[in-house]
This record gives sequence, structure tokens and C-alpha cells, in this order.
Amino acid sequence: MGLKFSNNATTTLADAVSSTATSFSVAAGTGTLFPELGVGDYFYATLQDVSGNMEIVKVTGRTDDAFTVTRAQDGTLAIPFLATSRVELRMTAAALQEIVDALAP
Repeated sequence: MGLKFSNNATTTLADAVSSTATSFSVAAGTGTLFPELGVGDYFYATLQDVSGNMEIVKVTGRTDDAFTVTRAQDGTLAIPFLATSRVELRMTAAALQEIVDALAP
């Protein structure tokens, strides 16, 4: 249970996402590149548009290509993204800090 990872997970948004949306879909068939989540599991994903604007989201649910998220993580702001914006599982400061905290005596 907890923080999950997968290698080289990258895709694009299937549709535009508003700044208040708490779910989105990725390109058909690419959701399986990201971790399978059980109860209490999550991973961090980075959304990035063609202008380089980024937002880190905490993905708390994934069913096929549909993600359920908590927006504006790790000091980022919730902003809108157009369809085909990048969605990637990247190493984030929040993920690293959680690992360090878990290893601390």
C-alpha cells in the first residue's frame, strides 16, 4: 500500500482538462503504462502543456485510461490543459520526501 512507480510511463491527455477537474482520461490504451492501484495506493504524475506549463497531480485511482486525481501537488497550481498535453510519471520532490520519511528511524 502507498506510493507506486512504473518505468517510463508517458502519454497524452485524451481531452482538455479544466483547472477544477478531479479526473481525466489519457490516450486510448496507454493507462496501463502507469501503476495499478489498490486501496490506499497512489502515484504522482506531471501534466505539461506545449508551452512548458506544468502541474503535479496525485493519482489516487486508475481504471484503464481514466485517472482520478488530487490537483496542485508539490507546490504547483491547478491550471487547465488542452487535449494532447503530456502526462508522465516523473520523480518528484514529494515522492522522494515520502521515501526519505519512511526510511527515517
